[in-house]
Amino acid sequence: MLRTLVLLSSVAILSTWAVKCKYDNQDLDNNQIIVVQNAFRIKCLTEDNGSWKTEIVGCVAPDGTEIDAGQKKEVGDKVHECVKTEGGQVSLKESKGRLAACPGGQKNGEEWQEKSFKFRCGDGGVVKFIACVGQDGSVINSGETGKIGGFDVKCLQHANGTITMQAANDPKSYECKAKDGSMKKNGEEYIEGNFVRKCADYGQGKIIGCYAESVGNTIGVNQNVTAGDVIYSCKQDGSNYSFKTYNLKAPVVYSMCEQDGKQYKNGSTFISRESFRMKCVTFKNLTSTLEVVSCITPAGVEIAIGTQLEEGDRVFECTSGNVTLKSTPGQTGKCRGTYKVGEEWVEDSFKFACEPYGKIIIKSCVTKEGTEIPLGDAKRVPAGYAMECVIVNGHVALQTAKTFDCETGTGETKKFGETWNEGNFVRRCANHGVSEIIGCYVDNVGSVGLNQNLTSGDLLYLCIHQNDQFKFRTLRAQ
Repeated sequence: MLRTLVLLSSVAILSTWAVKCKYDNQDLDNNQIIVVQNAFRIKCLTEDNGSWKTEIVGCVAPDGTEIDAGQKKEVGDKVHECVKTEGGQVSLKESKGRLAACPGGQKNGEEWQEKSFKFRCGDGGVVKFIACVGQDGSVINSGETGKIGGFDVKCLQHANGTITMQAANDPKSYECKAKDGSMKKNGEEYIEGNFVRKCADYGQGKIIGCYAESVGNTIGVNQNVTAGDVIYSCKQDGSNYSFKTYNLKAPVVYSMCEQDGKQYKNGSTFISRESFRMKCVTFKNLTSTLEVVSCITPAGVEIAIGTQLEEGDRVFECTSGNVTLKSTPGQTGKCRGTYKVGEEWVEDSFKFACEPYGKIIIKSCVTKEGTEIPLGDAKRVPAGYAMECVIVNGHVALQTAKTFDCETGTGETKKFGETWNEGNFVRRCANHGVSEIIGCYVDNVGSVGLNQNLTSGDLLYLCIHQNDQFKFRTLRAQ
């Protein structure tokens, strides 16, 4: 924050009255100090010769602390400085104080860890890197070398601010220590029990395979090797390694299946959950599994996988793949569990019918006045226009019929666009089966357009359309 105030000395004419300073329409006594702009302290100075001047003698911090010009004060976590130049300009500068918090909200002196690095909130809210932290909790101060996991590691913050935690020595310079206490150089292979290890960087002995005395070469990870009547297996599961042997001449032993506390032999079947027939299948490696071989209906009838059976008013299907017993309405089954076959009902604007096997069809549409319109047909409703029950984009819709025959007052049928005379009006068959008045008609005289007139002899014929009303008038000349 920077505030600057510039004032110029003023000279007053000597008078017989006591000398006062003038500032912003205020009269100030000699040595009187006032605060302006809530930031600066102005002092009045008068002379015996009647002259006077005002000058800035200090600043005021936002919390009200007074600071003399050229001085600074630390208030809380901020430093306020009252700066005055030779030209008389005064500014109040604000900067972070020694106890200012860091950008992350940490207090002065507070330490915290981010991933593998440790920081401290220093004076002025400056974040300072202080140390590296290993996964085992080992701490290495910035710029120093220490051991993490038995390795020499250097913790360093570079000039561009980058922080690194790296091996202090060449990774290949480390030796591996075998279980027998011997030391192995980088790249050297050695045997520990049934595993073959290789000395890798940083002195890490990594398993690269398995060892069997009767097998000449290293058995690769996740590989099997047969020697004589024995199979040697070297496996890796995540970070775990295993070495197993299998005797090909060993007697074959089968396991048993277990379900709901009961055991079943290989090939035997049983009913599970009253819905499935299960079969026990066992293998030479002492493992077993249960297979679904058929489904059982509620009546106890067994149906093969991939087939279906109608039972009562339901159809039961034993689905293939992930075997399930599926139930759907039968030929006499109710629709939605409520409506019998052949029964009809109305929902919203549609009439439905229940067909065999629970199939529901829409037979017709029903208008709000109760007019039923068969699917694919159109009808005139009491309001005078026509509506149709049609399929639009695969869905049944009740909508106004754009083209529909009109009916005259005498019961005649007129096609869309056709015109006719009805009384003294000329009508035309328009959209939705609505007949609209387009003019007037006078026998033996002719047609008169809307809001037009026609004279014949001493008669004046008027065709009026006003406020949605149509009128025909005849006037006789006086």
